[in-house]
Amino acid sequence: MMEGNRQTTTTPDSLRVLLIEPDGETARRIEDSLSNSRFRAAATHCHRVDSLEAMHVLDMEQFDVVLTASVLPDACGLEVLVFMQGTVPDMPVIMTGVEADAAMAVDAIRGGATEFILLTGHEGTTVPLAVEKAFVHRQLCDENESLQEDLGRSMADLAVLNQKLEKSIRQLEVTARTDELTGLSNRRWLNLMLEGRWAEAQRHELSMAFLMLDLDDFKQLNDQLGHQRGDELLRIVGEVIQTNCREIDVAARYGGDEFCILMPHTDVDAAMNVARRISDVFDSRMAELDLGSVRVGLSIGVGHRDLSGPRTAEDLVRHADEAMYAAKASVEGQGCVFIRARGGSMCSAAA
Repeated sequence: MMEGNRQTTTTPDSLRVLLIEPDGETARRIEDSLSNSRFRAAATHCHRVDSLEAMHVLDMEQFDVVLTASVLPDACGLEVLVFMQGTVPDMPVIMTGVEADAAMAVDAIRGGATEFILLTGHEGTTVPLAVEKAFVHRQLCDENESLQEDLGRSMADLAVLNQKLEKSIRQLEVTARTDELTGLSNRRWLNLMLEGRWAEAQRHELSMAFLMLDLDDFKQLNDQLGHQRGDELLRIVGEVIQTNCREIDVAARYGGDEFCILMPHTDVDAAMNVARRISDVFDSRMAELDLGSVRVGLSIGVGHRDLSGPRTAEDLVRHADEAMYAAKASVEGQGCVFIRARGGSMCSAAA
């Protein structure tokens, strides 16, 4: 098991114990208790030193448990605890002592020792059990830390996946409501927005305009110059419309060479001004193109809730459509803007 840059030596068949014990007889009893323990199926390898100074030359990362006497020739067990916390903080440390050292037990536990064992002659039972307990505790801590790291990585990966998913959903939503050629809204999205905006206008008595736009002689352009030039022209119309709309307006490709603009919170004069501006900008863009003998115009019809008196959203669209066909049929020629008044009468923007 890897933990940071250190590989833990805790494996199912081996356990390495560092024994810090200056008394030879006590060390022998402890080593015998570990080697003869019936509590562990795994082998226990014990390495003994007799002082804190002797520990300094050891690679502490090779051990799994430290078993230290409470009193050493050059230090006390509490100093061993401090040393271990500065070198291998997660190393379990068990402290041993005789009855006279019992007062140190509380300080040892508070200082981070996993256990304090009084050496009363029963080391054959108490020491192996304490080492077993420390070993299992360390394994659980290591596994828990590893699980926490895995969980952290999984959560981070999940967050990245969620971000990608949200981005994909947003892209799909945009794609589902956008006309691929012009970048404007498609008819499906227009109908959804029209329904909501109409209900809002009816509820609060708000002004609303609807513009219908249609290219004149578009079929002639396709026939003479090809569909690629036709697509180019449709994209130009989309750009002109989008540039001259507000953020709250819904500009859409209605179908073929027909376009429309839903304009909530818009009075009659503002709607007509937008229509005229779009017509003028479109004419300027057409003058820059080499279309040969083809002269393409843009007829615009305007329906308005306050002027044409529609009873439904469908009526508003129909009124704009009728005004647009009146503009196409006008003796004024291509590029006209007409608005439908109450009763079905039509009025030119130039009037």
